[in-house]
Amino acid sequence: MRDGAKIEREVLPNGLTLVVERMGHFPSVTAGVWVKRGSRQEPASANGVNHFIEHLVFKGTPTRSYQEIYKTFDRMGGVLDAFTSREIMGFYFRVQKGHFPEAFEVLSDMLAHPTFPETEMERERGVILEEIKMVNDSPSDLVADLYLQRAYPSHSLGRPIQGTAESVKAMTRRQVISHYHAIMRPEHLVVTATGDTTLAELRRHAAPVLAKLKPGPARRERPPLFKPGVSVFQRNHLEQAQIVIGFEGEPASGRNRFALMVLANLLGGTMSSRLFTEIRERRGLVYSISAEHMSFMDAGLFVIQAATSHDKAARTLRETLTVLADLAKDGVGEEELTVAKENLLGGLILSLESPSSRMGRLARNELYFSGQRPVTEMIRGVERTDAQILHKLARNVFRPERALIGVLGRESAVKGAPLSILEGRP
Repeated sequence: MRDGAKIEREVLPNGLTLVVERMGHFPSVTAGVWVKRGSRQEPASANGVNHFIEHLVFKGTPTRSYQEIYKTFDRMGGVLDAFTSREIMGFYFRVQKGHFPEAFEVLSDMLAHPTFPETEMERERGVILEEIKMVNDSPSDLVADLYLQRAYPSHSLGRPIQGTAESVKAMTRRQVISHYHAIMRPEHLVVTATGDTTLAELRRHAAPVLAKLKPGPARRERPPLFKPGVSVFQRNHLEQAQIVIGFEGEPASGRNRFALMVLANLLGGTMSSRLFTEIRERRGLVYSISAEHMSFMDAGLFVIQAATSHDKAARTLRETLTVLADLAKDGVGEEELTVAKENLLGGLILSLESPSSRMGRLARNELYFSGQRPVTEMIRGVERTDAQILHKLARNVFRPERALIGVLGRESAVKGAPLSILEGRP
């Protein structure tokens, strides 16, 4: 697919990767620094330290206070933000073309020279503890954290991104600084930019600070092991049971990644999807139900999530498992397959209108594939997914020995919903 954009890529001598997608017709530049380190790279004793670092780099450098950082972007009319996931930290901004040099200089100063002031760390500790309470008060967020802990026991991929109240309260400034130096190394960093800029311009702004970072020793990642079964996270006070039905999937680079996207969209990605139609529209059991394939660097989960009243939970589980069993037995229809594929491709094409989406795609390609992959690869992968491929995939994925059911609510939710339904037996 050609849209006039040009991608340029370069790896600097210290291992820092630069990628630019030039779109000269845009009057802005969207840029970010991505760190191939998330909560899974933390020691158990410092769970949440990456998320803490993400907050603290905004709190000042030797030459800028946090107020000056915020005011600089407010004055430019720009946007500055950050996030931490289980495998990635991201820091990014969007500004008018003329403000790009200053914006990148501020961001690189924040990342390369944070001071981690003691007083600000204590204030931010309180902010994060409130964030943890917010997650724990949100059943849909809480069940996701609890489910991953159960799916990947004794592995860092299962730990909560924000940490726990106990780990955040116990975290010291020395721990934060030590971990910061361990992760903020050039071989872990990818700098991406989209809009009215060039690789030469990005290099010119990155070189004064980020290109001077020193690489460190390589570290091998231990892959997680998925544990199937059934778990109930008892919460009798909740009005609804939060249900997660998950299956062992594939890594982000898995050969079936495009087919898994189509399968998730067909099952629970749209208002005409099979689960939405069967579980909500025909039976009225839930308000919403979704399906997605969550992919990591060396693992993946095919996850279905729904919420319903406790007295409807067992039936919702049974009916959902029945939908999966029917799909694995009988396959998919051509019409629903066409809708799922066209919906996916439409979302992809429309996302190309967003500089932020394009910048994120550049970063994900580098972090998960160690290089750029053309948009046409995904388009072809989706288009080539036919009914036979999906039928075979469903038979392989929706098997009881690959399944983990998690319920946040009452134990009665899992009664009468045996995994043997997936074997075609009542």
